[in-house]
Amino acid sequence: MLSVIIPTFNEIKNGYIQKTFPLLKNTNDIEVIIVDSKSTDGTTELAQKYNFKVIQVETTSRAKRLNLGIQSAKGQMVLLHHPRSLLSVDALNMLKVEQEELYWGAFTHKFDFAHPLLKFTSWYSNKVRGDFRHIYYLDHCLFIKKEIFDEIGLIPELDIFEDTELCKLLNSYCEPIRLDPISITSAIRFKSKGVFKQALINQYLKLRYYFNFNHKKMNKLYERSLDLNSEYKEND
Repeated sequence: MLSVIIPTFNEIKNGYIQKTFPLLKNTNDIEVIIVDSKSTDGTTELAQKYNFKVIQVETTSRAKRLNLGIQSAKGQMVLLHHPRSLLSVDALNMLKVEQEELYWGAFTHKFDFAHPLLKFTSWYSNKVRGDFRHIYYLDHCLFIKKEIFDEIGLIPELDIFEDTELCKLLNSYCEPIRLDPISITSAIRFKSKGVFKQALINQYLKLRYYFNFNHKKMNKLYERSLDLNSEYKEND
């Protein structure tokens, strides 16, 4: 069995889980675990409508949500499914069929918005950061054989770049495989803030990450005015 873990926070407005949930419901031999940060927009109610397992936790850390899902998962393979990415049924079935030969990896990234810079970003994410450096972000929809977590431990509970830290741990175990099916990912941050402005913010945050800046402060900047993965109170 494949365990699909989706960390959610007020996802209805983004429109992706409304597409993802029916696909998952119609896929055989999978377990779907929704780990939600106290959504108030009907996200959990929608998940319950599909009879998915729902775990609720009050946290700004997406990594903590993912870890709770991993600890609850019963499948041999876990799929960390980004809440604003979309995988086809064929992609899910490929992962189920090939999971005996796979240890960890990711699907091929593509944004849902046509723009030259975003096309380059996806190419870089797939070919350079992914295939060459073996670092994949969560919007690639990472898959990991559950037994590996017994060796490397769970995901470091950071508010941002937790997927980078996870890949570093996984690289100490073995090299990943990128599967051809596409993970179509929302470009909502780029549409909301402007493609070039968001690209500059991303590079600025990567620089701060390199110099070990506070992860919560970095994520507050990343989430400012959008609150897609986390929502911060004034005193956070």
